Amino acid sequence: MFIFHNGGEPKVYLSSSDWMVRNLDHRVEAAVPVEDPELKKELIDIVNIQLQGNVKARIPDNEQKNEYKRTTGKKVHAQVEIFRYLHEKTYNFDGLNN
Repeated sequence: MFIFHNGGEPKVYLSSSDWMVRNLDHRVEAAVPVEDPELKKELIDIVNIQLQGNVKARIPDNEQKNEYKRTTGKKVHAQVEIFRYLHEKTYNFDGLNN
């Protein structure tokens, strides 16, 4: 996923995650824009939750040490928070459990 801030009007694109030399040099890789405002917001929210995660989160690096992200302040378990986000969104949707 690519997110471009675009002066306050974010643009979001989805694409293959297999951007290896063999694919970029010998195949056609395509990215598609996400046009639906609600879906775009949901994807951005999920990425932001992932970026806040600090429980078992790792920082990838070129040396492949991939050390754990330091926990400062409140612990945020990204997988649990994404589940909560989607669960709340589903059950607060019009017509569901209201």
